[in-house]
Formats: sequence, structure tokens, C-alpha cells
Amino acid sequence: MLCRNEYLYTLKRDSYVVDVGDKLRSYGWRPDETIDCALGTNPFGAPASAREAYLAAVSVDFSRYPDPWADKLREVLAHVWEAAGVTPEEIVVGPGSMGLLERLNKLFLFPGARVLGYAPQFSEYVSDARANGAVYTGVKLKGRRLEFSLTEFLAHLGPELTLVYLDNPNNPTGQLISLDALRVVLTQALQHSVPVVVDEAYGDFVSPENSAIHLVREFPNLVVTRSFSKGLGLAGLRVGYAVLSGELRSLYERVDLPFSVAEAAIKAACVSARDTEFVENSRTGVGQVKAELLAALKVLSASITHPTTPIVALTAPDPSCDLRDAFLRQGVIVESGADFPGLTAATVRLRVPARGEELLVRLAQVERRL
Repeated sequence: MLCRNEYLYTLKRDSYVVDVGDKLRSYGWRPDETIDCALGTNPFGAPASAREAYLAAVSVDFSRYPDPWADKLREVLAHVWEAAGVTPEEIVVGPGSMGLLERLNKLFLFPGARVLGYAPQFSEYVSDARANGAVYTGVKLKGRRLEFSLTEFLAHLGPELTLVYLDNPNNPTGQLISLDALRVVLTQALQHSVPVVVDEAYGDFVSPENSAIHLVREFPNLVVTRSFSKGLGLAGLRVGYAVLSGELRSLYERVDLPFSVAEAAIKAACVSARDTEFVENSRTGVGQVKAELLAALKVLSASITHPTTPIVALTAPDPSCDLRDAFLRQGVIVESGADFPGLTAATVRLRVPARGEELLVRLAQVERRL
């Protein structure tokens, strides 16, 4: 045994990042004919202003390291969250929100640590927690519509826990836990000295008033992570940030690494963070297409979901159905529920495209063949 981390030898890594190209070709679809409703990017692309800032920045001297802590971006983000009273010192920047979550797991977790989440949720986080030797428990979302139950979640939140992880909006359902409910969770967790990580990767698709960043000053056990990959349209640049204060902020410095984001990516992120018009237009566009999609469903059932998050979980009536395969046969790329804790292949996560007309045609074909 060359690796002393024995947990890795038995770890089954859940990931919805899979290559379905061969299967699509076997069904007769060329790449330019498919509809990509898979990975959680912004269907409307990136802000033109951010693209311009990036292209201007790539002319810099490549032999120089980037800003080690992305100070300029932290200042911009503090201004963006001025209403929440956030300071640059309470913001850390990293290589995507997943890079930040990985470092937070290094901070909080150890072999035998106990992590509480809800199922389904972001499977890459769950796999990383388990890779650190942690024991993950996911409180199942309720019923066919996969509804979050605050009462059931609180029943599992006790002093034996090491960490609570909540993605909000939830991935894959797109539903949003209210700030009032989060406040109850945070209060009970604080009573047991349990830190809570709220992953807001899809947070830019809902109003900023819904962000748990507004609670960071109130709860010293809270960490909020956010991404530039989703609503802000910079998935290819790998930029994310976290907001945390007090003791947790000081401890994070011990696991953080300098120079983790390229200078050109920092420049693009500074511009993207301030482009409120692009974000608002993205929310509006997603909301329109999503409403059309949900209204068109005849056979599949949809999870509870926020109207402007770009993702939703769809479930077939037959529990033995491979629903992703049914979509692939119609040239639509989606994520399988089998790759999320608590779901099966009878469910898929669908990310709405920029235009819905052709998707609705193919959706009707999927339902007709179930």
C-alpha cells in the first residue's frame, strides 16, 4: 500500500462530469446538433466587459506572479457586498468555489469527522469530504418534489457533528432555503460549536438579498462560498471567493495558498463582479425559459425549484428508467441523478439553455417514449 490514506482505496467518487460523446454519436447526433443542458454554466455566456478585460490583461509579463491574495478583487467584492457590511479582510479568493471548499475541508475535516448535509446535493463536495476520511450523512429531501424539511434537518444537527454543508441554491434541484431557515440552522449549530459552510455557487441567479453573506457578522460559525463560474459567466477562468470572519478567517490563512488565481482571471472577475446588468438579464432570461420548460411537462415531475436558478431535477414515473439515456437519444445532454447522493438514474438535472424552443420539441419526444 503506497498511500497511507486508506480511505482512498475504498472511496467511490461521485461525479457528474462524464463524457457522453460516444453515446451521442451512437445515437446519430453530431456535436453541432446537440443541446447542452449539462454543466452549470451561464447559458448566456460571459459579460463582454469581462472578456475585454481578460484579453487586455493577457498581454502582461507572464514571468511575473499574480497578486498573491487578489487584493483588488477583494476590494471590489467588499464594495459589491457593502450592504452586508463585509470588509476586504473577510473575503478570500481561490481557484473556483470548489477550490475554496477543498481548502475548507482541509481546515475542518480529519479521519472520522462527521459532516451533515442534505441529499441530493453537490456530489463533488461529498466526494472530497470522504477523501479526507470524513463520514457524510445526507438528510433526504422529501417526496417526489425533493423538498427541504427544516424540522428533519434540525433533528440530525447535534454536538457529534464536525461540519454542516449546505449548497443554497441546491444543486441539483435549484431550490432555495430561506434566510430565516438558515438562521435557525446556524443558531442550533452555534449552540454545538459546529461550523456551517453555505455554498452559493448558483447564488448570482437569485436576488442578493437571499445571500447568507448577510448573516456572516451575526454568526461566527458561518462560511459562505460563491463562484464566478455560474451567474457571472467565467467558468473557464476558475475564480471563486468565500466570506468568513473572526476565528475562522484567521484559521483559513493556515490552509490557504498564495498565487492561486491568474492575473488575467482576477482582472476579468473584477469587471464581471460589477456588471449587474448582465446578471439581471441572465436571471430574466433563465426565468423565461425555465417557466416555459416547467409548463410543458406532461409526464416528468419537477423538483421544487426557484424560478430563476438555471437548474431543475426532473424525475420519470418509472423508477427503473435511465432518464439521461432517454434525453441523450434526443440529442439533449443532461446530468444523471445516479451521480448525486440520494437520487437514481430515474432523475436528471437539466440546466436550461439560452433558448427553449428546440428543447421543448425534444422534451416532448422524451416524454412520448417513456
